[in-house]
Amino acid sequence: MLRLSRASKVTISVAAIILFIAANQITFVQHFTARAATKLYVGWKYNHLDLEYEDVEFSPQFGDYSVAYKDKEGRVYGFMVAPKSMPVIILHDPLNESP
Repeated sequence: MLRLSRASKVTISVAAIILFIAANQITFVQHFTARAATKLYVGWKYNHLDLEYEDVEFSPQFGDYSVAYKDKEGRVYGFMVAPKSMPVIILHDPLNESP
């Protein structure tokens, strides 16, 4: 078993974070990150609804990503995810709208 020193672990962690940030400048990776962020969010918060991923697209009007999920009845819900360079923040949750 390979044992790493604490400094090596920190160096590897920092390198992984830098690589992740650099990779998120590529459109395909941004789409994947937006989809992964909403998948985690939807799975954690709305697991009981069995929502199914539909599509992800960048909205130039808002500068954010829209990730669509469909429920069993065919209703589509669009989650807005930002920022463009690393879409991990859910800005709009259509299932949690205040009156």
